[in-house]
Amino acid sequence: MVGPSRCPFCAIIAGGDTSARLVYRNDKITAFFPLDPATRGHTLVVPNRHVAELTDLTVAESRDLGEAVHRTTRAVRSALSPDGLNVIQSTGEVATQTVPHVHFHVVPRWQNDRITLRWPTGPAEDGAAQDQTLIAIRRVLPDETSVVSAEDRRQHLSFIQAVITRMSQASSSSKSWLLPIVTATYGYSITKNSVLVGLIGCLAVLVFGVLDANYLKQERAFRKLYDEVASGRPIPAFSMNPALASPAGGRVNYWPDKPDVRSWAVAPVYLPLILAGLGIVVWSLCH
Repeated sequence: MVGPSRCPFCAIIAGGDTSARLVYRNDKITAFFPLDPATRGHTLVVPNRHVAELTDLTVAESRDLGEAVHRTTRAVRSALSPDGLNVIQSTGEVATQTVPHVHFHVVPRWQNDRITLRWPTGPAEDGAAQDQTLIAIRRVLPDETSVVSAEDRRQHLSFIQAVITRMSQASSSSKSWLLPIVTATYGYSITKNSVLVGLIGCLAVLVFGVLDANYLKQERAFRKLYDEVASGRPIPAFSMNPALASPAGGRVNYWPDKPDVRSWAVAPVYLPLILAGLGIVVWSLCH
């Protein structure tokens, strides 16, 4: 996979390719002539953000790109008066995509030009198979009523923010509850030389540490969900499933991960308490 640093389109967008013939460029979209235009006025329209495939675009980027393609086709038609126009977008090598950066070809067409685009004759599948294909696509395609309004998005964000705040408060409460437990168990273990009570204190620190790390993990997951909804990604309206914001869209693992355990809000708090408890236990054994 070619990254932004090696992408020829990103170089043009950044101004690193002085040979490029720019049609226009703004903070979101760039349009330019390809190195070997297929026809006179052949123009590429690309998003400024490096996105490999069409399905990876955000809703806002798709809207901006569609408007830019429309604006470019109007300009090309007005300037060159072609007999027709092709707007071509290819995703994947099998679909003839050669540069892994989303782009649209705006190709002016004239009678007897050198381009040949031919559709195969006959259907790719019979009527029954087409019905099944239609059902499969409709099943995953949202209808117009599922488009989220700005007010609904704001309300959705407020719900997610409430969960984030609740996770933060739960983390603070777990530390508040642990302190008197640690004070009582460790203090009793020292004064009475009780190994068992000292171990109970260590176990309490471990349990509360896991709970706190899990609160942090959930807070981070909902922050990702918040960012996805705020950016206009196609998250179902009022969904509170943080798995939708994960890269693979999979299930959420409710056990804390290593980054959660090593976080400044967890490890620096609970690790010294556990070490102190183990030290007290050893001291009790020696006495």
